[in-house]
Amino acid sequence: MQFSTVDVTLLTWLHNHLIPHSVPVLRIISDTTTFVSIGLVLLVFLVAVLKKSKPMRMRFLMLVTILILVLLVSQGLKYVVDRDRPFITYPAIEKLSSGGDSSFPSGHTMETFAVAMAMTLLFPRKKIIIPVYCWSILVAYSRMALGVHYPSDVLAGILIGSGIGWIVPWVFLKFYPG
Repeated sequence: MQFSTVDVTLLTWLHNHLIPHSVPVLRIISDTTTFVSIGLVLLVFLVAVLKKSKPMRMRFLMLVTILILVLLVSQGLKYVVDRDRPFITYPAIEKLSSGGDSSFPSGHTMETFAVAMAMTLLFPRKKIIIPVYCWSILVAYSRMALGVHYPSDVLAGILIGSGIGWIVPWVFLKFYPG
């Protein structure tokens, strides 16, 4: 069985085995991506300002850099790869949510995992790590279940997003220790 066959088989199974009446909830989860990401960044900014904390300002800058880099990498890859969405290629997959032009990689997933990785490194507490990764996993699942991404799009989003969420703090701390 080829990778692409596994990709489509898994997507079809996920799409056809939704929990009854879960589509509205999955849409809400999917739509939280940017609001939660920006909300977390603004919360860090607010804490930095209120506490007049230079380390928190640095964390804020790291998170802003991560979101900008995710946007650039995601859109760049979508332009270069130009993969059709599953609902376009496979009529059995119904489009249950919004999805742009290109499928690869999942920008929602990339963003949530970049934020989750960064939050893990910058705020290493279970009460932060567990919710942010639960949110990321739910967003990743929702993108497949709603028929707008293949599992490989989501996997790429997880890997690339996690990489961005790891490398940006590393670069900041290497070149701007403080």
